[in-house]
Amino acid sequence: PYRTGCPGVAFVTMAEVEVSAPANVSAGFFDMGFELVKGESAEGKYEILGDDMQVLTLELAPDQVMISEPGTMLTMSDGVETEVVCDNCCARQCGGEPPINVSYTNSGTETGFVGFTPNVPAKILPMSLDAYPNGMNAQSGAYMSSIGQVTPGFSLDCNPMTACCAGMGCCRQKLTGDGVAFLNATGTVIKKSLSDGEVLVVDTQSLVAWDAGVGLGVQATGGMCVACFGGEGCCNTTLKGPGDVWIQSMNLSKMKRSLGVVITMKSGGGGGGGAPVDHESMVR
Repeated sequence: PYRTGCPGVAFVTMAEVEVSAPANVSAGFFDMGFELVKGESAEGKYEILGDDMQVLTLELAPDQVMISEPGTMLTMSDGVETEVVCDNCCARQCGGEPPINVSYTNSGTETGFVGFTPNVPAKILPMSLDAYPNGMNAQSGAYMSSIGQVTPGFSLDCNPMTACCAGMGCCRQKLTGDGVAFLNATGTVIKKSLSDGEVLVVDTQSLVAWDAGVGLGVQATGGMCVACFGGEGCCNTTLKGPGDVWIQSMNLSKMKRSLGVVITMKSGGGGGGGAPVDHESMVR
């Protein structure tokens, strides 16, 4: 160690520190069929930039159209024109989406580009729907953007047990078509390919999306003490294969609760809108 002028204080150089190689603790987890989802880019189609709160960029050929939620546009080339899309608005809203989306069309004669980012601090998950002929179900509001033939709608769950206790409600978002849909997901995202008859148990808030052919169910978390004090509530969600499922480590509502900060406007006589003028005007 290198001694300093202060008694009892010494610096240790990196050469003196022995660092052991980390154990491959995740190998067994991935051997069970799990896969870490990284939101990889598709060369010539789109790119996903960043590790979190990501950016989606796409090249648009002349007359090519991209559909996205309001407020997600980050940047675009000069020849791209925007227009609101109102078709299928009721079905979109039942699935947790705004009733109006925005289309981005390259009206120029040369290749243009658009860039999008989620309206929440999230990762972007590309889903090629042509691999899922039955469509794909997702948590409410998961859809962000799409290219090609993608129809955001909803599926109705008439089973009172799963509608009330599986965490997805009675109206679940459903995506159909043969294009690419881009979903929002928060935290670390993993994918599991379920074999025929295989059952996976997940937290009710952690499910992002699942193949429409996968069976959704519920099971009790345990006895009364577990339900009251175990932190998972009364029920967990079950998924029965075959099919693919996507799970997130931090649901947006869970993230908001963990932060514990809610900003509201104090009522006043001014009648004006906008943000508070100083931090004293905010209620935490």
